[in-house]
Amino acid sequence: MQDQKNPPAKSDVNDEQQSYGAKTSSDIALEAAAKNLTRRQIIRDASEFVKKHISRQPPVQRFFSFMPTMLTRVSPFHFKGKIKYTEWPLVRQDSGDANSWGKMRLVGELLIIFDETILFALLALMTKFESDAFETNQDELSRLADVQPTPNTFNAIWKSIQRLAGTRIDLELFSGKGRKRKDLKELTGSILSFADIDRETGSIRVVVNPYFLEMYADSFVTNIDLRFRSSLKSDVSKAFYRFYQGQYESESDIDIARLARAVNLETDLDMRRLKDKVRTGLKELQKRGYLKQYQITRQNRVIIEKSKDSAANYQSQILEPAKISYLSD
Repeated sequence: MQDQKNPPAKSDVNDEQQSYGAKTSSDIALEAAAKNLTRRQIIRDASEFVKKHISRQPPVQRFFSFMPTMLTRVSPFHFKGKIKYTEWPLVRQDSGDANSWGKMRLVGELLIIFDETILFALLALMTKFESDAFETNQDELSRLADVQPTPNTFNAIWKSIQRLAGTRIDLELFSGKGRKRKDLKELTGSILSFADIDRETGSIRVVVNPYFLEMYADSFVTNIDLRFRSSLKSDVSKAFYRFYQGQYESESDIDIARLARAVNLETDLDMRRLKDKVRTGLKELQKRGYLKQYQITRQNRVIIEKSKDSAANYQSQILEPAKISYLSD
């Protein structure tokens, strides 16, 4: 009696064909290539989705930036005086659900105003070299940050770059509220993709993350004058300058506690001390010609009016996206 042959075992290829609707791995690879799913294209497609989603909101909400605007309540940069730990603290900041279009989350080591300064300097160099990957050195970064080129400064600059590389920005998009809320898309990425330093020469190589550039950089540096900002003596002044440059209007009227929260200024101070800190920052901005006038009322409102020429200094603007070339995929 002839032995009955067992049916051939299903191959891995057949399993793959079943799981992908009879498509082989070659078919899938060809389709992916046809769609041109390059790194830049994936990020650009996601960015366009986000911008279209936000453009459906009321006009005041269209200004998209992870910097503190009235409606985006996450500011990643803190004042150094708040750090009272032996080891640098890890933070997880959440914007909450105040925006009708989505929410932002930042995860990583606590960033300080000096880190913002270094980031601005790196973005300026990116424009100078017209590439998201470039080489600089400790002296050049010290000059752009307007700090003395000392060993302590060089160490602080490298630590700052490390923190920027380790900061993750998450974004969730949704529509509707309450039970009608519908989750649409989630994105995540860091500020810097890579950096290294040659300890013998002081040379630093940096790659800025395309996700950060595509999603946030335009709004992040809108009308920021690097020379003017670096020349400000007070960190509070720098924080207020960045905050008010993120506003469309030339005039602003905001509760002092809300303003303090927007720039991560301590709000657990008594009102007199808080007003003194706010006044110090605003006074320098007025003295330097950025503010035409300011007032802190008895009702704890901060009212300012910008000078006419404070909107932009295009010769000193940090970022010119049209000139930036990206690493090949």
